[in-house]
Amino acid sequence: MSDRSWGLMPRDVIERLREKEWYQRRALKARLKGERPFPVSVSLKPPRGQEAVSDLEHFHRFVSAWRAFPNQGCVQWESQSFRQLSVQRVPVRFRVADIGTLAELLGEQEQTALGNWERRIGNILAQPFAQDEKIQRGLFSALVDNLEALTSFTEDELGLLVGLVPQLKAGLGGGRYLRALPLTQVDTKFVEQNLHLIECLLDVLWRGEVSASGGLLAWLTCIENPKGWLFVRPLCDSSQTALGGLPILQMDTATLLAVELPASNILVVENVQSGLGLPPLDNTIAVFGGGKNVSWLSAPWLQAKNVGYWGDIDSEGFAILSDARRRCKNIESIMMDEQVVEKFTSRMVDEPNSVDAPPAYLEEQESRLFHKLRQGDFAKPRLEQEKLAADFIFQRLRCWAIKRIEE
Repeated sequence: MSDRSWGLMPRDVIERLREKEWYQRRALKARLKGERPFPVSVSLKPPRGQEAVSDLEHFHRFVSAWRAFPNQGCVQWESQSFRQLSVQRVPVRFRVADIGTLAELLGEQEQTALGNWERRIGNILAQPFAQDEKIQRGLFSALVDNLEALTSFTEDELGLLVGLVPQLKAGLGGGRYLRALPLTQVDTKFVEQNLHLIECLLDVLWRGEVSASGGLLAWLTCIENPKGWLFVRPLCDSSQTALGGLPILQMDTATLLAVELPASNILVVENVQSGLGLPPLDNTIAVFGGGKNVSWLSAPWLQAKNVGYWGDIDSEGFAILSDARRRCKNIESIMMDEQVVEKFTSRMVDEPNSVDAPPAYLEEQESRLFHKLRQGDFAKPRLEQEKLAADFIFQRLRCWAIKRIEE
């Protein structure tokens, strides 16, 4: 682009339009929806005062370039008088009347893209479910908002979308998962992958009912996919029998919040490998591998349990412990004390990402150890669970399980 303060050349204007009106997708979508009306108007910065006379070569190039510009309907000319020059016809402004003209000016790639958008949107608006004028306007706006998703569709996927929309009705899910929707000729993976676009279209067709219900899943009465999976491992025969004889299983956060585990002692362990290495413990079930996911510890049934937490001795581990205790007031930390640090200090390592703010729900000795770790009082700031000796772990856990912690 020219660095002169006046006289924009055609290539300068085209590139400016490309950057501001096409590459900036928010601006482009606003133009398509009429929120930013045409025409687009760009000042060509014609010369003022002595500017033309002071650089006649650039002035003549400026005027000649715009005279040769093929789309003269976009160029506004005015007659201007300059000292030492006769009255000159000067290009003063460039106007783009509509989106088609904009795409034509920018080039073949943009014309192809616009044609593709128009064809795909037109296909959807031609469907029987889209014949109401108000609905057409709403669908057009929703499709433009989701232009990237619409553009990414193959022709087959576009057909799936058109076939899917009229099938979806309030309550269709019947309390099942989304993947269990009773659809014809449409795979439910397509629904899951394009949930946002489908939700936007259905909200228009059903006049806001979808968003008012809390979103597409709620409107369909589909239940959310399980998330926040944790390992559950009975550590004694009686607990394993109560869990159907299974030696290990996985439960999602929602299930753990609702379903009481059949043991008096619930041992929460931060990491998977440490959970797999746990010894047999009477009347105990371990829940492990959740890392920062301790939201399930808000479960009311835990209030009647002996709940222990064992995590890494580092700032992150204490932050997780604090969050766990915020949810479950009766939780007790295990092997997260200064005695453990002193015993295994040679096995400490650096902590890549540390927590600076003191966690709010630590007990006094835990908080004191947190500050010592942060202050660099030990060889390194982190002691991982996996670094503790197996016999030491077994002894501490057995003492905890029978409520007889040995110092």
